[in-house]
Parts: sequence; structure tokens; C-alpha cells
Amino acid sequence: MVCNPAHRHAMELAWSALQGLAPREVARAAGGELRDGEVVLPCLGGEVLVDLRDRMIITPDHLGGGWGVVTLHHLKGCLGWKSDESWVSFEQLGDLRPFAAAFRERAVAPLAVRFGDVPKELVRAARPLGGRPLAMGDAAVLLQAFPRLRVTVVVWKGDGEIPSGANLLFDGGGSKTLPAEDLAEIGISVCQALLSTAR
Repeated sequence: MVCNPAHRHAMELAWSALQGLAPREVARAAGGELRDGEVVLPCLGGEVLVDLRDRMIITPDHLGGGWGVVTLHHLKGCLGWKSDESWVSFEQLGDLRPFAAAFRERAVAPLAVRFGDVPKELVRAARPLGGRPLAMGDAAVLLQAFPRLRVTVVVWKGDGEIPSGANLLFDGGGSKTLPAEDLAEIGISVCQALLSTAR
């Protein structure tokens, strides 16, 4: 989808930060490819197309309206990307207490409600998004938000005394390419995409 015009100011700032950079260098740094002059990034079962020269970006329909801004920030962040295979939760990203409760409510709790009683359905819901099963919790999937940013969703089944639970983890290297508010947008978009494919 064409990026949400409500994010116009943030988009202008993000485009300006990428101004003058060679598309080939940006594509290489982000783990994407250059196709017909556009940087192409696979993401969650689709592709984002970024034309740096004409300042145009097209994101898949199943992703949130802020995905375009996130993509541009990620492209810039990837220019200094360093591999880090550790997993971090949103709460571990820094002093985010004011945002952590909202993130749990919008990105994590709905996953526990939907998949906590039927964890294996998480794996089925993740397939159209390119998800792969992992051996964590009662069910877990690995998703590529971008080539340089992996996200893991884990769910646990409740037992009557302990309620079902979920968590969303970012890989350490990819998470450093983005500010916390962008990672929140990614987490919420991942949650919504999983819930929509699970219907």
C-alpha cells in the first residue's frame, strides 16, 4: 500500500536522512537487492519497494500504515549494522517503562489471547508471512521483518492456574537499527498480521 499521509513529516525527515546515498550501497547494507533502480526488501511474506531518487515507497497491504517510515529508518540504521544474535524483549531495549505497558497491551497480549489455548495455530498463522517454527515455549515462530531484523513470537499454554502467555523478541543486531517507537510499530504490525492470517 502507499504509505499513510498522516506520517508525512516523519517521512520527509527520513527521506532527508537518506538523501545522496547510493541505492546500491543502501540495498547492500540492508540485505536487500537493487531491482530496476529500487531497493527491494523482503518483509513478512511480501516486499517493500523503495525508490530513493523519486522518494516513493510501497509497502505490503497487510502491514501497518507506519511501515514506510520504519523502513526508511531501518535503511539508514543498516548502514552501521553489526550482527548480534542475542534476543531482546521490548522491555530490555532501554528505559521504556511508559511505553512497555502499551506495547504489551497492543502487541503481546492479543497473541496470548488468540494463540495461548491453541499454540500450534501460531505456526499455521505465520506461514503466509514466511514464518518458521522454533523450539521455544509451547510454540514459537521466527519472522523476517526485514532481511536484517528478525522477530520471534513465543506463546505458552495456560494450565488453569497460570494464564496463557506470549512474548515478542527482536534480534539484537536488527533492533539496534531502529528507535524504540519503530520497534513498537513493528511488533504491533506483526501481531496484527498474525491475527489476520489466523482467521
